[in-house]
Amino acid sequence: MTYRDLLLTALTYPDATPDRAIRSGVALARRLGGKLTLLTVRVDIPAINNALANAVVHLNEMAELEEARSAATAQLEAACARIAADQAGAEISTETITAKLFEEADAVSRAARTRDLTLVAIGPAVQADRDLAEAVLFGSGRPVLVYPEGAEIAPADGFDTIAIAWDGSARAARAVADALPILKRARAVRIFTALGDKPQAVKGAAAELVRHLAAHGITAAVDERLAQDQSIRHRLADYVAATRPDVLVMGGFGHARLREFILGGATDAILRAPPCPVLMSH
Repeated sequence: MTYRDLLLTALTYPDATPDRAIRSGVALARRLGGKLTLLTVRVDIPAINNALANAVVHLNEMAELEEARSAATAQLEAACARIAADQAGAEISTETITAKLFEEADAVSRAARTRDLTLVAIGPAVQADRDLAEAVLFGSGRPVLVYPEGAEIAPADGFDTIAIAWDGSARAARAVADALPILKRARAVRIFTALGDKPQAVKGAAAELVRHLAAHGITAAVDERLAQDQSIRHRLADYVAATRPDVLVMGGFGHARLREFILGGATDAILRAPPCPVLMSH
């Protein structure tokens, strides 16, 4: 079981995905294995049907200039990815889609539905990347791997340590199943259970997961941590800081309430600022 069809996303407007984030995405793809496609998103800004506004501030001309800037940025991002792939020894192709302004995340989510895994950088440089990651996580039906855009990740064969955040939930089980290809490429696998976080998160709760992974030829160690009056997001952050895994695997929790999507505490924290590359499934 291996990943064969990976997708790396790059936004172009109003903020462009930084070169470092593209290089790190290519390096992660090299570690994951499989063919990578860089998907750049050109923006389509609808025409303004207001004669007075166009006469005074030339809004349509400004929109055309911004669309041209977006298209040029997409070309630069594709060139950056090809150079990074050549240096990393990774196989890559590049594609560009055009999406209406503010509909970029939905367009990428649709593209992600026919990929094994989608990679999304998250950080302060691109404000829309959190919305993009959230759309892929909850709208594609496929896993997403988010990673900090500021990290300089080096290409390599496989991973040293992968951690699994295990609470016994269906979403965590889905994430483990989606992560099996990279768990097989890790030198060490550790299972983290925050005891007491959920009713099923009790001592020994990971025993069946250890058995299941062993059936796939994966040896895993278990780390159980008692609550210390901390939220799950803080306990998870402390664990990642202490163990420094190459990738964290976890389920993504969220549910719709009226027109707002409510995220779980740990999911919200990861989508705001991932402490390391995090593979999430819903």
